[in-house]
Amino acid sequence: MAQTVLLTDADVLIDYRESEIKILELVVQHMGRVVVLAPVLDEVQGVTPAQCAQLGIEVVEVETEQLVRASEVESRVSFNDRLCLVACREEGWRCVTNDGALRRLCERHGVATRFGLGLMVDLVAAGALTRRRAMAVARQIQASNPLHINERVIQRFSEALGET
Repeated sequence: MAQTVLLTDADVLIDYRESEIKILELVVQHMGRVVVLAPVLDEVQGVTPAQCAQLGIEVVEVETEQLVRASEVESRVSFNDRLCLVACREEGWRCVTNDGALRRLCERHGVATRFGLGLMVDLVAAGALTRRRAMAVARQIQASNPLHINERVIQRFSEALGET
């Protein structure tokens, strides 16, 4: 059985850039292939193609036809988010995002999604990351992104890790 390819959007890259980018290397090592679309990477300051290569994240170029199809998607999400949808739908990839609007768009189009923090839940379940380290990284993400990673999100994350 082939492993699911995980496509990360900009917000997940930014969250891990602001906390512990090496978590994404663990995802590659223990969960499989992680990709980012070149236009998405271009919008993330502080993460380079060379750094992605060191982490094992593949930078994928977008085809002209995909750009056209993304422009035809009816949605208020950003163009790059629509590109993520198109790539995931066409390639059978899972979209890793914390963006509620992108998650809903993916769900409407039958594209599987995963929360960015969910990657650490999976790593803990695989024995590749301790609960303590996962919680520490989640708190760092919350400190840099308190609007989207609020206390309720942290509480649900803690419960998913099996902590009380």
